[in-house]
Amino acid sequence: MFKLIGLLLCCWASLSAGRLTTSGRDFYYNGQKVFLSGANIAWNSYGYDFGNGQYTANSKSTLESWLTQISTNGGNSIRIWLHVEGANTPAFDSNGLVTGPDSTGTMINDMRSFLDFAQSKDILVIFVLWNGAYLREQNTINLFWDEVKLQSYIDNALKPMVSALGNHPALGAWEIMNEPEGSLFNNQANGNPCFDTTPLKDTGAGWTNLYIPMQNILKFVNWQADGVKQANSAALVTLGSWSEHAQTDTKSQSRNYYTDSCLVAGGGRANGKLDFYQMHTYSYNGQWNTDAPFKVSGSSYGLDKPLVIGEFASVCAQNEGIQNLFQYAYDNSYQGVWSWQYNAGGECSDTQATQNSGMNKLKGQNGAAGAVTFPVGF
Repeated sequence: MFKLIGLLLCCWASLSAGRLTTSGRDFYYNGQKVFLSGANIAWNSYGYDFGNGQYTANSKSTLESWLTQISTNGGNSIRIWLHVEGANTPAFDSNGLVTGPDSTGTMINDMRSFLDFAQSKDILVIFVLWNGAYLREQNTINLFWDEVKLQSYIDNALKPMVSALGNHPALGAWEIMNEPEGSLFNNQANGNPCFDTTPLKDTGAGWTNLYIPMQNILKFVNWQADGVKQANSAALVTLGSWSEHAQTDTKSQSRNYYTDSCLVAGGGRANGKLDFYQMHTYSYNGQWNTDAPFKVSGSSYGLDKPLVIGEFASVCAQNEGIQNLFQYAYDNSYQGVWSWQYNAGGECSDTQATQNSGMNKLKGQNGAAGAVTFPVGF
């Protein structure tokens, strides 16, 4: 009898635990259909927000202030970068093997502290592991080329982080990489369509000149996604693609390289897949691409999983205004939208006031796209 009661309590606690989930092309939290609305924090201190004592010393008070403002203005989710290029974390030894999440042992506690505060503000966190848009650290570049080094990261850094934090109610998802197409070997023919980048020939991909073949990038993503799932099978995984060109088969000059089949073809690990897609979009000379997210419906991309507009800014748009852009995403078959970026620095960044205005437009909405305001937790 007591054993049965204990089992029932265990199951009840498991079912009650807050977690972002997917079903078809929709997000759910605690059984409620939700729409992810918020901002890219990206970073306060580029690559030095977490680990090696940096969080408390450099970023905690600022990041908590930003979470408070985002919550006050109706945001329910944020995207923040972890290792970035790999200058501060993870910990590498002299041979380029990863030995831990960081060198001093504060990384996981830093991340937990951030998640705890985010939960108190009803905000979900997407942790972005790496940055492919700008990558200069050789130890990190080597992970694309050396399987032993990549596996050392998965075993000694990624899995410990996911095991420790994967059930946190405020943990929305793990993003393997921001804009890997920046480091891509573009216009490289291959007999396997998953590895053939000639469809991207004139799209601008490959701007870092690192010339990493698509097959290597897919292995990089596949192995880490599988590592996340090994550590916590219910954790969500995504990837932030630089545009629609690399995440759809329905538009011109485009190919979806991150399908389940392409990821498994690249890395061979059956569980190394994405749970939702994410596209970034910025105008060029004040004009959107014909097939850019703010010109078409999310359903037009022919995807079978939720789709988030993961980066955009009204200053690099088509004069629609931030509130109209947030509302467009909600009304046109997308499942989330995150403005760039809350530190308000650099090219194509909206001010915090502008981003607050956009989030406020969706605050409290609960239409067909899902609830924007919902409690994070049990």
